Amino acid sequence: MARPRAFDELEVLTAAMHAFRRRGFSDISVAELEHATGLRTSSLYNAFGDKAGLFRRALDHYVASLVASRLAEYAGPDASLDDLEQLFLTLFSAPYDDGYGCLVVNSAAEFGSGDSIARDGVRTGLGLVHRHVEDVVRRHLGSSSAQTHAARLVLLYQGVLLHSRAGLLTSAHRDAVSSEFQSLRHDKEHQP
Repeated sequence: MARPRAFDELEVLTAAMHAFRRRGFSDISVAELEHATGLRTSSLYNAFGDKAGLFRRALDHYVASLVASRLAEYAGPDASLDDLEQLFLTLFSAPYDDGYGCLVVNSAAEFGSGDSIARDGVRTGLGLVHRHVEDVVRRHLGSSSAQTHAARLVLLYQGVLLHSRAGLLTSAHRDAVSSEFQSLRHDKEHQP
């Protein structure tokens, strides 16, 4: 009979997702993951199979606990353009401006588009962002321009996250976000 786990799996996944967000998959050692999670290598491997298994689960946990919850809060079914703008502006303040970026965006940059341990999590995370942004835009600006406006906003959002990871966010980036939303409001006011 297997021993029951003596750790909280969600706490371990949360610690692991932040460790991977800070260091990436390739640059973090198993010893660093032990330190971050408080588990020994044998416990990590028994619970998650290997480092790649832990990464996949941590990325899935990140998408479910952070990405999806932020989108529900700022880009849910009742969200306005103001709410959507707030989603973007939160990236310029703690804890999102810590210089570590987003695990989804970081993983896309680290692994690319090929078949990798990050592919499914990256596609899920990016897809959620795109769908939520497009839904808000479609509700407020109509369907004729929703795809183009949503694509531009998603590129802006991911670009902000990438600049955050590089430690290059400036007030000009924040101004660009505000300018884009002013333009959307202008388009909304001048619809036929």
